[in-house]
Amino acid sequence: MRLRPLVCIALLLLADCGAYHAARLVVAGGSRTLRERPKDAPASSPARPALLVLAIDGVDRSLLYDMLRGGELPGLAALLGGTAGNFPHAYFDQDLVATLPSSTLAAWSTAMTGAPPAVHGVTGNEFFIRSERRFAAPAPVSFDDATPVLETYTDDYVNNLIGAPTVYEHMRARDPDVLIWVAMHQISRGADRLLLTRRKVLVDAFQAYAEKETEEFAEGKRSRKDFEALDTEVIHDVVARLDDGPLPDVLTVYVSGTDLFTHVAPEGPDAARRAYLREVLDPLFVDLREALAKRGGLDDRYVVVTADHGHTQVLHDTVHALGADPNGGAVALLRLAGFRVRPLMLDVPADADFQAVVAYGGALAYVYLSDRSGCPSAGDVCDWTQPPRFDEDVLAVADAFYTNNIHGAYAPELRGTLDMVLIRRPPAAGAPLPPFDVYVGKRTLQPVAEYLRTHPHPTYVDLPARLNELSVGPHGDRAGDIILIAHSGDRTDPAERYYFAVPYHSWHGSPARGDSDIPLIVAHPQRSAQSIGTLVQSALGPHPHQQRVTDVLLALRFGAPVFLPQ
Repeated sequence: MRLRPLVCIALLLLADCGAYHAARLVVAGGSRTLRERPKDAPASSPARPALLVLAIDGVDRSLLYDMLRGGELPGLAALLGGTAGNFPHAYFDQDLVATLPSSTLAAWSTAMTGAPPAVHGVTGNEFFIRSERRFAAPAPVSFDDATPVLETYTDDYVNNLIGAPTVYEHMRARDPDVLIWVAMHQISRGADRLLLTRRKVLVDAFQAYAEKETEEFAEGKRSRKDFEALDTEVIHDVVARLDDGPLPDVLTVYVSGTDLFTHVAPEGPDAARRAYLREVLDPLFVDLREALAKRGGLDDRYVVVTADHGHTQVLHDTVHALGADPNGGAVALLRLAGFRVRPLMLDVPADADFQAVVAYGGALAYVYLSDRSGCPSAGDVCDWTQPPRFDEDVLAVADAFYTNNIHGAYAPELRGTLDMVLIRRPPAAGAPLPPFDVYVGKRTLQPVAEYLRTHPHPTYVDLPARLNELSVGPHGDRAGDIILIAHSGDRTDPAERYYFAVPYHSWHGSPARGDSDIPLIVAHPQRSAQSIGTLVQSALGPHPHQQRVTDVLLALRFGAPVFLPQ
C-alpha cells in the first residue's frame, strides 16, 4: 500500500522514526511557545486594530463568495458583520490572484511574507536547492516520506526554508509588543505561540490518504469525519485559549479540511467543498465568533478571510496521474535522454550520483539539470553549483519532452499530456536569471507573452508576470531549468486533464482561474465596506498578486499602506 503524501502532517507519528517528534507534540500540550516575551513587556499591544486571519485552504473566490451571498454560511457571515447578501462592514475583493504554482506551500509562503517565490525561496510543495544539493519537500508529492511535514510543526521546517521576513516579523519590527498567535499554519516565524492539535487527531485525519482508503470514499465506506475532527480541534483549542488571559492582537487560524477532503472526495471539488464549508466549518466559525465577542475581542478587530488556491477536478487513475509510477513518466524520459536521475525520495547520500532532478506539484513539474560534462560517468558526483549547458543539456531535454508530447516514442504515458514546455538560457557568470520562454520545437524559443498571443489560453491568468515572480530573483533557480505545464486548467473536460502526482480526484497548481482566483474579504464592525475597500485597494496596488496579502495585513494593523519591496 502506497501512502498518500500530500500535506500528510502526521503519518510519521505511526512509525518509530517519528516518535521523537510525536513526543514533542504531546509534551507541548497542544502548543509551542515560539518567543519568550521580556518580563517587563506589556502583555499585548491593544492600541492598534487587532486582526483575525482565517486562512482557508483550497477555496476559490467564486465558490466562497457565492455561498456567502446565497446565505449558505450564516456563521461566517455573522463573523463578517453581515447576513446573506448584506455586508455593510465587509469588503469583497474581486481581483486577487494566487502565486504560481497555485499550490499550498508556495502560496501561503507568498501570502505571509509579502515576497514572491523567487525571493522567499519556497517555489512549490517540493523543489531542489542546487547550492546545497538538497531536495526540500515541505509537502511531499513525488514520494511518501512525511518527515518534513511533521517537522514544520516541531522544528520549523517551512519557516527555515523561507528566505524573507514573515508578516509577523514585519509587524514586530514596527510594534515590538504585538501579541501574535498562529493556529496550525505552516508559517509562524515571528509569532509568540503556535497552537497545535493532538497527535491522535492528526494521525486519524491523514491516514485517509492511503490509496485503498481513497477507494473506500468512492465506495461509501468512509466518511469525512477525520478531516472534521482535525479542523474542529483546531478551532476549539483556539476558543478554549481565548477564555482568559490577554487576547492576541493578531490571531491566524488555519483550516485544512476543505483542501484535504477535496483531494480524495469522489463527488468532485465543488460539491465536496460546499458541503464541508456549510456543514463543518460554518458552525465552528460561530463558536469562534462567540468566544471573541464574549470578551469584546471583535469590537476593534479586522476579520480577514483568504485562501491559497482553488481546485480542478481530475480523474483518479494511473493514466491521468503522471506521478503514479515512480520510474515512469518524466523519470523514464530523462533516463532515455541519457540522464542519471535522482531517486524520488527526500534524502540521498552526499556522494549520490545524479545528473537530473524532478519535483512534482500537480499541474506543474520542475526539471533540474546539471552540466553533464563534469560528471559523465556513472559514479561521478555532479557539481550542482554550476548551471547546465544550454545546448547539450537544457535543449536536449526540452526537445525530448516536446517531441515525446507529439509522438510518445520515449514515454508513451506522457504523449499529449503537456500544454507547455518552458525553458530558459543559463545565465552568464554573475548575471541575474533570465525569464522562462516557451520551447516550440526545432531548438526555438518564444517569449511567453508572444506565445500566448498566437496560442490563446483564455483560462490562464497573468502567466508571464506570475512566471517571472516564480523564477526571476535570488531563489529563482529553485523553479528548475525546465518547467512542465500539464494540460489541466486549460481543458474543460476532466478526461483531458493531467497532473504530476499519484491518483486523486482533484488537484491544482495551474495558471488557470479555477486554481488561481482566490478570495480576500476584510471586515470591521465600526467601518464601512467602502472605507475598508479604499484601504485594501491602496495596499493591493495595481497588480493584486498574492504577496500583497502581507501589505494588506500591515495596512490594517498600522492604518496606512506599508509597501514592501517586490
